Amino acid sequence: MQLKENVKYISAGVILLILAFLQCYRTVHDLHWAFEPDFDRDIGYIRSTLDGHFGSDPNIAGEYMWYNPLLYLSETAIVYVTGLPVNIVVARAGAFLNLLGPVFFFFMMIRLFDYKVALAGLLSFLFLASGNLPGWGGATYSPWPLADSYVQFLFYLNIFFCYKAFSTQKMYWFLVLGAFLGISFLGHSAPTIIIILLLISLQGQKVVLALKNKQFSTVGTYFLQGALTIIPFFILSFPFLYFVLFKYHLHFINRVILQCAPGIFARHNTLELLKLNITFSMVVAVIGFVWFYRKYQQPVIRRIVFNLLLITLIMYVYEAALPTANRMLHITLPDTIPAFHYFFYFKALQSVFFGFGFIALSGPVIQWLSDLLVRKFTVKNPLILYSNLMVLFILLFALGYYSIYSKRKDFLEPRQQALAKEKRTDEIEVYNYISKNIPLDKVMLCGHDQSLFPVMATGIKMVSVEIYFSNPYISYEKRESDRHDMLSFLSTSQPLSAEKLFAAYRVSYVLLTNQSFENYKSPSFLASSVVFKNNSFTLIALNNTI
Repeated sequence: MQLKENVKYISAGVILLILAFLQCYRTVHDLHWAFEPDFDRDIGYIRSTLDGHFGSDPNIAGEYMWYNPLLYLSETAIVYVTGLPVNIVVARAGAFLNLLGPVFFFFMMIRLFDYKVALAGLLSFLFLASGNLPGWGGATYSPWPLADSYVQFLFYLNIFFCYKAFSTQKMYWFLVLGAFLGISFLGHSAPTIIIILLLISLQGQKVVLALKNKQFSTVGTYFLQGALTIIPFFILSFPFLYFVLFKYHLHFINRVILQCAPGIFARHNTLELLKLNITFSMVVAVIGFVWFYRKYQQPVIRRIVFNLLLITLIMYVYEAALPTANRMLHITLPDTIPAFHYFFYFKALQSVFFGFGFIALSGPVIQWLSDLLVRKFTVKNPLILYSNLMVLFILLFALGYYSIYSKRKDFLEPRQQALAKEKRTDEIEVYNYISKNIPLDKVMLCGHDQSLFPVMATGIKMVSVEIYFSNPYISYEKRESDRHDMLSFLSTSQPLSAEKLFAAYRVSYVLLTNQSFENYKSPSFLASSVVFKNNSFTLIALNNTI
């Protein structure tokens, strides 16, 4: 199809993107705080990076970065360039940063398939496939700056690079793929693991076939391609890989984080998750899958798509079943990341198949209408009329569905939670005081609830952080037990063993609720003074550290 004919599809895609952007921007444009602890963790990382401590764990003294840095580094750059408060950037940046996801999904669909399928796939990606799942639960354009939503654009780019590498067999494309795979690992482990497994599968099949045919020189070429992928991967991912591989040796101690199954992905909600995914979009995608399986003949793309489908499903089922399997088998099976991250990319494939199903279902109707108009009016080019009607139908479908789309839970409920968070003024006052007055290398003792907000967001060091946001490479149980003992000691003078813990952890500040402060007993071995107090909290400095 000539470029002139393609412009209409690109223009329609831009219109769909604008419609989605307006809704996402409307959701976050006036927020000052994002709604959940993931964002508070990012704020802590940003503050630590701006303070010159990239590579350190912002909340645990003496430990290293354990969380993929690309998202918070992007937000750090925005803060540095604009001068906006960190909390505002984190609350609002998602509407802009996450736009890369649908843009590159559309690009991938165009380059692998065609413009009609790409536009229909984008319709599903933006408005249909995720339904009422949270933005982190399925590939879509969400206004919330979470790593899954942001980094997915690299996944779609890597699929395209994978296609170019395996279809052309040019070494250049394997180098490019390895480089972007390294950048992907800076962003998130899930899309990186999926693409690595895809490469192993595709290249492994070719190696086995070459060995069967005794084409040993060809096997050497395949291993060279693998090496050319691995080298740039290691170079580009090194700013993060250095810490998790060379400092922590990828040795997970706190495995609870890896088996996290929040909200709708909790094991007891499996039936509800299935119900949420039995939708019009899924039915069309199943039809598209059948059409693709029977009629789509491009061999490289077929292998890529079907391998991706199997990998995302197998990894999701494996990770979802892992806690039960470990308990029943009494062995520790290899773990990667929480299962819902794999489900996220399964939903991206749903939008791919939706594109084929939508065209297969609507095509005959559009063709009938086109033939009718050709018979009644003088039409010079029926093919152009057909494509114009298809574009118009997709746009009208999006506009007709927009009122339902705008009421997605991913827009309404998190926004209300974010607005409610802005009213937690006592906690925000604590955040502001710590941010402005206490160096980030100081260690603070606080309660379990306060470890998330406001303290985690400040980037100051703590004795222990809530388990799902703690460093997975160190013992959570030990630090949590020590925190409990120290807080108990400040109100009951027991256990006596806690006396040594204050020095061991180099605790300089204690944050207590006012209710707990009523029972506070200043340790005889530490000088202490109140440095901040409001209606809910009291902040105490130990050893005259003010």
